[in-house]
Amino acid sequence: METFLLVVGTLGMGLGTAYFAYLGTQSTGGSYFYWITALITGFAFVSYLAMASGAGSTILDDGREFYFFRYIDWLITTPLLLLDLALLALANPGRNTGLIAGLIGLDVVMILTGLVAGSSTSTFVTTVFFIISTAALVGVLYLLYTRLFAAARAQSPNVAGIFSTLAILTIVLWSLYPVVFLLGTEGFRAVGQGGEIFLYLILDLLAKVGFGFLLLSNRQAIGEVSGGGQSARPSRVS
Repeated sequence: METFLLVVGTLGMGLGTAYFAYLGTQSTGGSYFYWITALITGFAFVSYLAMASGAGSTILDDGREFYFFRYIDWLITTPLLLLDLALLALANPGRNTGLIAGLIGLDVVMILTGLVAGSSTSTFVTTVFFIISTAALVGVLYLLYTRLFAAARAQSPNVAGIFSTLAILTIVLWSLYPVVFLLGTEGFRAVGQGGEIFLYLILDLLAKVGFGFLLLSNRQAIGEVSGGGQSARPSRVS
């Protein structure tokens, strides 16, 4: 059952990557959004393929199978998702490198401490690093909700609308990952390995493929953000 679910994830991410890359070849503006988004699902495809083949997991001292490649995936894909959101919201990303670096820095801390929490066989270590990871997640979502939402409101209604949809989707889905951690084999083991993989699969598909489909299907907003639409970016700093 676990392998089947991981194969489904591999196919889902692979199809998403192919579709997003195809859209990128047809784009007339904002091509970086297409390639960043295709890279997100592309690396997730590699991750699910590695886990499905058995190369992306290891057996820990407590006998638990730990899918370490899941965290390698998140270490690369979650900063790219934040980059997509930042490029969409900020009128002048080059003048907001501190904000973007802060978001990505907190995100990296979140994933690395989550990796330590998930791979540890010590309840104390798992608890401490899970708390640190969750605190970093709260920091990421706080900056996303306050700074990026405020910046997006200065954009055109179309851009602000799609950003709001994507940001809310991200906040809701990312908030559920720690819940799955606690329910799964790395936490209280309320659900087994198969249930854990299924829950992460649903979240991953929605957070990556669903996110990408919503973003890239709105060509007008992408054109406006990249300066190719009727209402290009305003020149003011956000």
